[in-house]
Amino acid sequence: MKINILSIGKFKLNQPHRSIFDYYKKRISVNTDLIELKLFSKEKKKKLEKDEILKHIDKDDYVITLDQFGDSMTSFQFSKTLKSKIDNGYKRLNFIIGGEEGLDDYFKNSFQTISFGNQTWPHLLVRVMLIEQIYRAFEIIKNSQYHK
Repeated sequence: MKINILSIGKFKLNQPHRSIFDYYKKRISVNTDLIELKLFSKEKKKKLEKDEILKHIDKDDYVITLDQFGDSMTSFQFSKTLKSKIDNGYKRLNFIIGGEEGLDDYFKNSFQTISFGNQTWPHLLVRVMLIEQIYRAFEIIKNSQYHK
């Protein structure tokens, strides 16, 4: 399995968030990539971002979007979701993080949507939270001591 995190915007060089992200990425045994996508600043921003995101998704991929109004799940539930996608033979799992204005409704209506709570989080911090939860999910699957 391969995991892609598709996210609008880019980490800046030497940004502390990036160091934490890379720390967890290195600890995940599954091939995991961050794909940073162009940030648009026009009136059709969400449509342009939607088109950019869709360039990286194949029809056989499983997609999970992150949105403040998505389903809340525990770390155990999240790990079960990842395990079920692996067990069902998905070759690639894509997580989508939108920009400051969120994602086009197409994503929320077409794919599983999860939330990291009702608060609003900076999208660069959401990347860190997501990569840690992916790492934690694999540790739960392995029954390691990390989650305890």
